[in-house]
Amino acid sequence: MPIELPPAYRERWRVVGTRTQKSRLGLVSTTSQTTLYEHVPTADALEALGAGDVEIPVRSLFAIDLSIQPSLTSLGVAPGAVLGMAASKAKGQFVESVEGDGLIVEGERESTRFERADGTTGKRYVLETAYPVDPSLAADDADAIAAETHVAVWPTETDYGMAGGTLPLEAPAELETDLAVDPDRDRETILEVVRTLEIGSESDDGDES
Repeated sequence: MPIELPPAYRERWRVVGTRTQKSRLGLVSTTSQTTLYEHVPTADALEALGAGDVEIPVRSLFAIDLSIQPSLTSLGVAPGAVLGMAASKAKGQFVESVEGDGLIVEGERESTRFERADGTTGKRYVLETAYPVDPSLAADDADAIAAETHVAVWPTETDYGMAGGTLPLEAPAELETDLAVDPDRDRETILEVVRTLEIGSESDDGDES
């Protein structure tokens, strides 16, 4: 089932799709359940970009429930104790996934620690990305517009949660008004979702209060 966004965001964001991916490293397997969301007020403008095979809206959010088998706790390891290693691995898998969806990942700009509303400490990455568009819509006939993607990873009781989003840093000339580029506003939205999103056992009961 899709992961629910915090109530304050459910009217203006809608689910685009869900995906389950599995991978294995030695005796350890990981399962990631991803929910992707698009911003409703700009959905029509995003479709008008003519972005070909890109499956990720340029203004989007995502949430991932990442589970590991056998569980770290069964091995006597607390998820928070190996956050750095787990976050780096999860970020790398995320990059591979979005590149496969057509998003261009140009590099990592920064990585920082952050604190969630419940006091949990996580790791956050900011990626420099680009979103392919129809050159006729972009300045100087460019075939992509500059974007930014945030990826946050934090430990849950037994596994890890991930969330973040992609935001435009510029707009094609013909869509400047519709896309309403505002990086500071979009970054604040992503950070607040990352801080308050519930993933794992706390969100499994379907409670939307």
